[in-house]
Amino acid sequence: MMKIRKAAVLGAGLMGTTVAAQLANAGIPTLVLDLPPTETAANGLKALAKARPAPLAHASRQALLTPGNFDDDLARLADVDWVIEAIVEDLGIKTDLLARVAEHLNDHAIITTNSSGLSLNDMAAALPDSLKPRFFGAHFFNPPRYMYLLELIPSAFTDPALVDDFADFAALRLGKGVVRSNDAPMFVANRIGMFTTVHAMNKMDEFGLTIEEADAASGRAIGRAVTATFGTADLAGSDILATNVASHQEHAVGDETIELWKMPDWVLAMIERGWTGNKTGSGFFKDRRAMTIDPATLEYRPFQKPEQPSLVAAAKIADPVERVKATIAADDPGARFAWEILAGTLLYAANRIPEIADDITAIDDAMRWGYAWDLGPFEMWDALGVRETVERMKADGRAIPEWVAQLAASDSPFFYETSDGQVTIWGPGQTEHRVLAPRPRTVVLSQLKATGRTLAENEHASLIDLGDGVACVEFHTKANVVSEPVLDFIEEAIERAGDEYDALVIGNQGAHFSGGADLKMMVDKITAEDWDGIDATLKSAQRASMAIKYSPVPVVAAPFGRVLGGGLEVCLHCARVQAHTDVAMGLVETGVGLVPAAGGIKESLLRAMAAHAGEAILFPVLRQPFEAITMAKVGRSALDAFDMGYLRGGDGITMNRDSVVYAAKQVARALADAGWQPPVPATVAVQGRDGLANFHKLLHIVRGGEFISDHDLFLSDAVAFVLCGGDVDPGTIVDEQYLLDLERQAFLKVCRTPRTMERLAHMLTTGKSLRN
Repeated sequence: MMKIRKAAVLGAGLMGTTVAAQLANAGIPTLVLDLPPTETAANGLKALAKARPAPLAHASRQALLTPGNFDDDLARLADVDWVIEAIVEDLGIKTDLLARVAEHLNDHAIITTNSSGLSLNDMAAALPDSLKPRFFGAHFFNPPRYMYLLELIPSAFTDPALVDDFADFAALRLGKGVVRSNDAPMFVANRIGMFTTVHAMNKMDEFGLTIEEADAASGRAIGRAVTATFGTADLAGSDILATNVASHQEHAVGDETIELWKMPDWVLAMIERGWTGNKTGSGFFKDRRAMTIDPATLEYRPFQKPEQPSLVAAAKIADPVERVKATIAADDPGARFAWEILAGTLLYAANRIPEIADDITAIDDAMRWGYAWDLGPFEMWDALGVRETVERMKADGRAIPEWVAQLAASDSPFFYETSDGQVTIWGPGQTEHRVLAPRPRTVVLSQLKATGRTLAENEHASLIDLGDGVACVEFHTKANVVSEPVLDFIEEAIERAGDEYDALVIGNQGAHFSGGADLKMMVDKITAEDWDGIDATLKSAQRASMAIKYSPVPVVAAPFGRVLGGGLEVCLHCARVQAHTDVAMGLVETGVGLVPAAGGIKESLLRAMAAHAGEAILFPVLRQPFEAITMAKVGRSALDAFDMGYLRGGDGITMNRDSVVYAAKQVARALADAGWQPPVPATVAVQGRDGLANFHKLLHIVRGGEFISDHDLFLSDAVAFVLCGGDVDPGTIVDEQYLLDLERQAFLKVCRTPRTMERLAHMLTTGKSLRN
């Protein structure tokens, strides 16, 4: 593994400081230099604390960032292992700075540029021969903490082995999905992304569409981000788009679509007026999309919801492939435009190999990771049917690349195939599919299932053999809710342990680990006043939690994304948690009028008290978990989760989201090999009536100041009752089952109130919390 002990970023603008923040998130001390005085860089770093979305995973990471300036501090680069250039996108300015910096680097430091499309060969020319092999492009996408894609672009002089080592480092330490690009204009993601943007802008009028209709047809309807064409342009800035388009017109060689690389006159007129997108407050949309520009008049008008039948129908289809199939099968202007953009993109991507990348996976990964497409172009082509779509393209009179035509005519017309457990791919010049090397430190659950590694399965969950004596419970309910059948499945998986596997991972690879419990089921039971049924459901959830905690084999959770309510309660009972660095954990039940009842309050109490055993006054210790639960706080990172007590000593953080299940497997295997023993059943001395009195005093002060509602007060009282162990003498020793019983009692109490039903209904209807 490449050793990067210290780094430096050249440029303290938005991109430079946020790249530096991601290095700090990875634990790398980083020097940030800009024009003098040093306050230029210092002010850029200070802005990180208030930026949203937050570039820093935790406030403490700010201490790893040190400001400086180009005049006084270049000598400090002698101690740096990696220098990142992130200044203005101007070749002359970049090469001048790179030449200055080269004089101060040690003989092993690497230097990269964050350029989004300038020639690496041209920049390398400014460097001494000894440094050229250690220079290449490392293009982060904005915002660097959250955008998974990192493009690596070597020059003709770069040492290939060095790029290989850096790619491994970037995936593991920086948490990036690495794509290799050739030194071509705009590299991979922006080359495809900007083509489809200008293509849509120029074709919109031909199909008679409004901006809203064009975005609907070129966004989710064809498996792309909801921001689609004009929304994405507003995010990036239409002036930046225009600059890149003009540059491409000047420098592109052999681009068969060069006549489409132009900005419509009305867009250029908007740019001249300064209406360039979100950064100026006015772009194709303004006032939070309440208003839309009219291309004919350049005046803003109210947003018009698309009403073409194909677009309305597409919005109701959840599965991306089925949505695209339905859209392009329809016959109205929106559907015909969608096919034009989709077909044009597929062909454009096919013609870019090997110009911008050596194989199809680089393009597919880049578009999913950098532009949030549901599937990359070649993955989508496979899903729609290569042979069928090629025939339709031919009927349209479109030119088909020879290597694609050969694939369509073959006995196996798929860009990707899985054979004998290996993924194979097709590309130019091939006569058969070739094996695709697997990504290191990743486990792809869908591939394991496709190769017969499923040990058990139902519509709610699967049990998958990860190999090496470790199995994985994957739940695949809607939003990955932890429903009663999912919990039953986990219990069954634990009961099976010992014969087929001796360690267990709980994880999945959906959009988020878990949205919580099944609220729809709970609403139905409350509406029916099925209190016995609710009690039985809670007992089932608690039984599963305790089965996880006292499992005879180690159980390791692999959370990522949102981990809410019941999903977090599963994690709290695992032997270890191996979390993605940007995990968002929270017991959010009070936001929907409920309280945690699968052991969440119990575990919060046990964890808070464990660090303070034997202390006489413990009420202040309970305030942190109390506030976290009653205010439905959600951390913004794994580091926040440690602060909140949802992660603890022994739990780990994985930077790369695609490696979380793999890392959890390694932890589970190590625990089993070390001779796993279930924990001793826990007891705790509770605060009882003293704690309740303190909480009541606090809550009534807060209610008197109108900081919380009456129902907030009611719910908070219920949480305090469980945290304090109920109406008992201070210091009473209770066990876990006692606390679980209190949780169930509190839950049944709050779900009988009309205001809880109001909150639940509001969440199911709007997806937002109600304060009542």
